[in-house]
Amino acid sequence: MSLLSYDPSLLDKTKAESESASASPKLIPLLEIENAISKLLSTEQGIQDLFASQDRAFRNSTKQSKQNGIASSLPIQTFGQHPQPTLKGGIGSQMCIKSGYCKGGDTMVTKIAAGGADHYGNTGSVLVFDQTSLRLTTILCDEGLLTEVRTAAACAYASKCILGSNIQHVTKIGIVGGGVQAVWQLRLLQVGVLPKECRNVVVKTRSKESAEAFIQRMKESTYPLDREWVFEHYISTTEGGRGFKDCNLIHTMTPAREPVLSLEDVNIQNDDFLHITCVGADSPGKKELTNDLIHAANYLFCDSIDQTKERGEFQLVESWNDVVELGSFLEEQKSRHIQGVSIFDSSGLSLQDVEMAQLISCYI
Repeated sequence: MSLLSYDPSLLDKTKAESESASASPKLIPLLEIENAISKLLSTEQGIQDLFASQDRAFRNSTKQSKQNGIASSLPIQTFGQHPQPTLKGGIGSQMCIKSGYCKGGDTMVTKIAAGGADHYGNTGSVLVFDQTSLRLTTILCDEGLLTEVRTAAACAYASKCILGSNIQHVTKIGIVGGGVQAVWQLRLLQVGVLPKECRNVVVKTRSKESAEAFIQRMKESTYPLDREWVFEHYISTTEGGRGFKDCNLIHTMTPAREPVLSLEDVNIQNDDFLHITCVGADSPGKKELTNDLIHAANYLFCDSIDQTKERGEFQLVESWNDVVELGSFLEEQKSRHIQGVSIFDSSGLSLQDVEMAQLISCYI
């Protein structure tokens, strides 16, 4: 007698589980995932593989790709953000769920990532399903690590593609934010984008004390490349400083709901170039750039038009015809030598999680 007699396949499953633990979903612990990422970042081929995975995610996530039935990504679910009830973790705590797959692929992926204001770092896991059997095959217990890496890789790759040959002329970069994502953004810019002579960074966080704590953490890091950066504190122009005026490339990665980067902070001379990549506005109401800075830009890029309208940096843009999905830019092979001011807004793609899960399985 069995409660599962209505489905012979379930009976077979219980029998297989009793005979072999391998019949259950494979559980990949954090240490194995860390080792796999270390392999990725330690070779030129690994870095190329990582960027190539994000290139595919950008291309397959365009409106056109979805309309052509190439890929599917379900609406993002973000728990804990207004107008939903606050989570017990405190104001700012949230859990984000992204799901997606590509036509003809082997897997479907659901990524769960959580974190917030009252927590250090993030947590989460990635669930990998088989497209044919529809069964859960792998659980990547990554504690949010894969999300951190794929986000940083996507942003670094976007900056590389948009700047093109100008990337060789970047002499100093700016970062706004001093959390885990700031660490990973610097790492991916360092190993795959910036020229070796560019290791100067201007850091802006919520306070001078938090910026100093971030700088000290990087100086004491056991990862050797973290210790190569030369940091300086952000000082606003109103306080007699230079702000980010000496920076050709700026990455912002904060949970801000008020702008943290303004037009007066940057240099937008016509004979120069400036690129800004923004990753913080990943849920409705978040914003990192002032409207005048967005209006001053010559080029606006995003990872997803639909997402950037509701949860990205360009929620108040007057014309969506002015915003180009990066995947379309890559497909059309437009000029890689952009002058003036360019901005890329990343709100995160489920296909980035699909690609990351598939890639990491090759290195485990």
